[in-house]
Amino acid sequence: MQLARWAGMASAVVLVACASGARTGDATSIRSPLGAVLSSGARTGTPVPLRVDPNAKVILSSASGLPAAAFLPTQAARGSEIYEQTCTKCHEEGHLIGQNFVDSWNDRRVYDLYALVRSTMPLDDPGGMKDGEYLDLIAYLLAANRHVSPRADSLRADTLNLRATRIAVSAP
Repeated sequence: MQLARWAGMASAVVLVACASGARTGDATSIRSPLGAVLSSGARTGTPVPLRVDPNAKVILSSASGLPAAAFLPTQAARGSEIYEQTCTKCHEEGHLIGQNFVDSWNDRRVYDLYALVRSTMPLDDPGGMKDGEYLDLIAYLLAANRHVSPRADSLRADTLNLRATRIAVSAP
């Protein structure tokens, strides 16, 4: 049972890593997660060499049949503060809020966004925030992108719940 759980987590990490690569001509170029661009004063951790499999395929299925995720307004309010203090250092205005976000994330599982943000952000300290802070940030991104939240409930660090709900956004 424990081995199956670790195998599942490892495949999710590989999926996220593969999803961040883009094929350009004969060479593979790597896009930074969520379109983050380091400013000249940004500090990052020790570089980690990555191996990219140019033959890897990522299959992204629509989660349109799943219920929309729910979050509390207080989560989104806390997430707004985190976004302003942390995310705006690297992300251009309008990249995570607006049509780009809608095109990239609408009808995807909440877990996909959470796993990507949790494992890669902030760029200078990936995974360095608390789970609650990551969930608050996701709630803010959903609220800022006009997410349909049919019921008042909090986002929780419950993998099954995050995988069973979808992002339902429209351009602000």
